[in-house]
Amino acid sequence: MNEDEIADKVYEERERIVDLYRNGPGDGTIIDPVDDPTINDYFKLDRFGFIIGDESKFKKEDPQEIKIEVNREQKWLKMISNWDSLSRDKLKRRVYKGIPNSLRGKVWAKLLGVDQLTDDQKNKYKHMCELAWEHSPDVRQIDLDVNRTYREHINFRKRYNFKQQELFNILSAYSIYNLDIGYTQGMSQIAALLLMYLSEDEAFWALSNLISNSKYYMHGFFIPGFPKLIRFQDHHDKIMNKLLPKLKKHLDKNGVETGLYTLKWFFQCFLDRIPFKLTLRVWDTFLLEGDKILSAMAYCLLKLHRHQLYALGMDDILNFLQVKLEQNYQLTADYTIEKLQECLVELKKNKLDNAGQPSQNEKLKRELGIFNPDDIPVRKPQINGVGKIRKPINADQIHSSPEQDSQRQGSIITNGKNSLDDVSSIVGDSSRRSLLDTSVTSAATTTVSPQSIQNDDAGSDVTCVSPQPDVLRIYVPYDTPTKKSPTSVSNKITTIQVMDEMATPTVETDGMFKAVSTIN
Repeated sequence: MNEDEIADKVYEERERIVDLYRNGPGDGTIIDPVDDPTINDYFKLDRFGFIIGDESKFKKEDPQEIKIEVNREQKWLKMISNWDSLSRDKLKRRVYKGIPNSLRGKVWAKLLGVDQLTDDQKNKYKHMCELAWEHSPDVRQIDLDVNRTYREHINFRKRYNFKQQELFNILSAYSIYNLDIGYTQGMSQIAALLLMYLSEDEAFWALSNLISNSKYYMHGFFIPGFPKLIRFQDHHDKIMNKLLPKLKKHLDKNGVETGLYTLKWFFQCFLDRIPFKLTLRVWDTFLLEGDKILSAMAYCLLKLHRHQLYALGMDDILNFLQVKLEQNYQLTADYTIEKLQECLVELKKNKLDNAGQPSQNEKLKRELGIFNPDDIPVRKPQINGVGKIRKPINADQIHSSPEQDSQRQGSIITNGKNSLDDVSSIVGDSSRRSLLDTSVTSAATTTVSPQSIQNDDAGSDVTCVSPQPDVLRIYVPYDTPTKKSPTSVSNKITTIQVMDEMATPTVETDGMFKAVSTIN
């Protein structure tokens, strides 16, 4: 297969995927039934739109809490209407008490300055979408990740439905809007969270502000090498050594390094690591205060649960921090946020409330929204391994079937020589993927070993990566999920296939989510 033939296949693949999201699957399109069940399979939702799988484990909302939230709505409506004259102290006090869920989208838009961005950049998002549909090298990876992002939420349940379309559009457009990052795994859940409360256009500009605004500056989390993640993990160690030395010693003794449990805490502001209700409250404070909330909340969680952690060994510590905190959190959201405020004061008193200034390699290098097709180099033939230049589409994205698509978790491409001591390491410029979704654990010791194969074309000197699932050597304290919840297994180092941990079925819906039956 020569270079022109590869380019043709890349174009055809992108065109096929884009067409599915723009026009929906045609009559002849085959979708795995696992990805597209009937609505009768699941029909009960919590108040946030998530499908309740096991009613016995569902915690009913406290009627008194709901009554208090409803009463706060009127106060918040007045605040929103007088936003420009609102005092900082009053806003801060109200945010920490809790933003009513019915008004969360309006408040988030205000905190992120979305209205100003949409006014200043009219039609820019639409233009970025059109460019992405034609040029983005990340379309296939985005398609794979959309299919596993919040599939337990009614809005994203139906394959290729309107919310999946919006999510695909936002991620594709941003991959062209910010060429320093393009697309990285982990961005999909953030964009999906924003889409639960904002319109498509608003969610795009909210994502852009989160990544490029100095208050949040998530840009440093997503660029190759993850320099901000390293900075925040180092700062977390300083906090632990000074304020929780006994717990730090216990974690070190059991081999639980910071990188094993803080990845999603910092990368995605605790998404999927604490109950969704509490996550929203943390995000409220994050959007108000900025990235100092990440360090404070990490310290708060460990301080609140230190006594439980003292009694656990390595396997159970990781399971507790990565699974049990979300599934069986024993403290109320109000109490946790109250303690978060106390932790912020304590960190400031000890001059540990700030992780320091971002380094130069965390900062934007190219102007946002300026795109030239030449910025994405054409893939060049090579003999050994995979090139370390950014390509229209990775070689492993050729010659794969829908069945193989469902098996592939990440597009982590190396020449077979890279060794990732932790997820902060860079895999080379050819990969802009993180290891966020490779397993429930965030492995500290990960080695990527994709196999290279020669093309069937005898006259071709292009080496492509095999369309087999990526294989990682990864620490696993419990089973890596393959469409089922993890169960405990013995501590071991094992070789696993990167599977689709978030892939779950879908549910038909139109407009914003509507509950067929809601448990109160």
